Amino acid sequence: MSDNESALSQKEARTKAEKLLSGTKTVFLATNGSHGHPNVRAMMPLVYEGVETLWFSTSLESSKIIELVKDNKAAVFGYSQRAKAEFRLWGEIAILDDLVSRKRIWTDELKEQFPEGVNDPDLRVLRFNVVSGLFTGKDGKNGIFTI
Repeated sequence: MSDNESALSQKEARTKAEKLLSGTKTVFLATNGSHGHPNVRAMMPLVYEGVETLWFSTSLESSKIIELVKDNKAAVFGYSQRAKAEFRLWGEIAILDDLVSRKRIWTDELKEQFPEGVNDPDLRVLRFNVVSGLFTGKDGKNGIFTI
């Protein structure tokens, strides 16, 4: 198979990545760690707008906050064992503390970590703005896309 036969168009790759993301409950978020190596952790996207924007919650005390203040570049990785496919997203994260953003991501599942609800002083919202991505399917076909 030639390289052209294994490549997906940007539109195909983006569409497949969006479909895979919509069925994924957990992704892996990587930030640039203060020790010079990536820090990767499992995260649950609470809201997503296609593959353009993903929204997460975090604690003010999280190491992510310190890392993102220093360098807001990040990556998200998702994989479906059932589909044998994966996506990677690259972009920048904004740390938000406004009530509109807090209400946007709020679910009752967050109450355990943030008992004071949307007004919990420890709650922060991470908005991941994607600039590019990669989708790879079980057939080996892959494609890069930009936003």
